[in-house]
Amino acid sequence: MGGGIPGRAPIVVDGDFGPVTMTLDRSEHGVLRVHIRGEGGHADAALRRWRYNFEQLHRSGLQQLLVVLEFAGPTMTEAGFRKVIDGVGDLDLSGIRIAVVQMRHERQRQDEVSAMLALESGITAAVFPDEGSALLWLRHGER
Repeated sequence: MGGGIPGRAPIVVDGDFGPVTMTLDRSEHGVLRVHIRGEGGHADAALRRWRYNFEQLHRSGLQQLLVVLEFAGPTMTEAGFRKVIDGVGDLDLSGIRIAVVQMRHERQRQDEVSAMLALESGITAAVFPDEGSALLWLRHGER
């Protein structure tokens, strides 16, 4: 999979991540920001994206991940979310904080379900309606 550790300027990542465009950047101090646009609902592609992004987070020495989603198409099922969460279970995510911003507010409930499932698995994650709230939580939220 292409890409590598992102620098300060955003980069578009090449790879088998589904019918999406994924951009990574580190313009926000201490945060790896991932912006994903395209068609959602594909658990296998989502798992590949999450594993790739966690790898980039570890390589960069960061512990804060901001994921901005702009999905169209189907929403992922709860079984799909569980598959993704189970698929990252072998990764060391201790100390990692994940803030998800869902740009399509009608999809936010599904992302909140995924965050609850992640929390049940020991992954610190939360869903926000905007980047300002997400960044505030990443920097100052409960640890």
